[in-house]
Amino acid sequence: MDGPTYVLLASNAYSGSTLLSFLLGAHPRIATVSDVSGARRQHRMDAFRCSCGRLMAEDPFWLEVRDRMRAAGWPDFDLANFRLGFDYADSAAFNRLRVGTLRWGWLESARDTAFRAWPGDQARMRTIGLRTAAFARVVAGMSAASVFVDASKERLRATNLARHLPLELRVIHLVRDVRAVAASARRHPSSASDTVADAARRWARTNEAISRSLRALPASRRTLVRYEDLCRNPAEELARLYRFCGVDPEAAPPLERAPTQHLLGNRVRLERLVDIRLDERWRNELTRAEQEEARHVAAATQATLYPDDHHSSNE
Repeated sequence: MDGPTYVLLASNAYSGSTLLSFLLGAHPRIATVSDVSGARRQHRMDAFRCSCGRLMAEDPFWLEVRDRMRAAGWPDFDLANFRLGFDYADSAAFNRLRVGTLRWGWLESARDTAFRAWPGDQARMRTIGLRTAAFARVVAGMSAASVFVDASKERLRATNLARHLPLELRVIHLVRDVRAVAASARRHPSSASDTVADAARRWARTNEAISRSLRALPASRRTLVRYEDLCRNPAEELARLYRFCGVDPEAAPPLERAPTQHLLGNRVRLERLVDIRLDERWRNELTRAEQEEARHVAAATQATLYPDDHHSSNE
């Protein structure tokens, strides 16, 4: 396949994907902009800043990406919305039906089989796959990288990329303790009214959907990393992940000399990401009853992803 190796960071929200994007992107052979499928920039490009500090609409890096994409045959490419998501942004109800996570894997398979029989939907998906490959080639080409990392949050992105992306796909399944994710979600204005059980349920369904998607990939092209392990043993985990991506760990610079990057996504992109510390605020922010509720709601999934449990708890 002509182009860089495409590595997807598949994760639930609030799991540390922006941090991991930054750490992987420090390697000279890896290029990333973190989240490529979101459209939250629309209608606020006059104030939206890249992680480098510049307004995205005025950043020479992004202006070059736009020009190269248009020259590559995508004249409608717009910095406000790359249109690289497989969802249907103009119809929330249809989007839930088409790419939403369902309760049972067999039901998702039946749904996907039905949609694959619809020529219009498949043509659209193939176009997104080609557009995504073009974007990866452009960004990787601008830094002479052999790997492109995508940290987008679509639940079924791994499945859709595996079917429609004309590049070699590898997937890093990034997970974080359900209690930490529930506490982080509650801090966010968009989900502040959700209960701990709501957040835990979303965490479980998203990670179950990712796990199902990865079963279709060879073992050599998928791996699991826990946020807690990454923070406690960053050098060891990063070396393992660099090797998984297909690059030499020894070529990575010290983090204090990490190059300027152009990351998109949540507000964490604007903070100092080189300070790797395990965030366990959830231990004080959630009551003992809430912690137990989160673990109870997501018990089966938590047990699968944290089989020893010492990864997520010092109790």
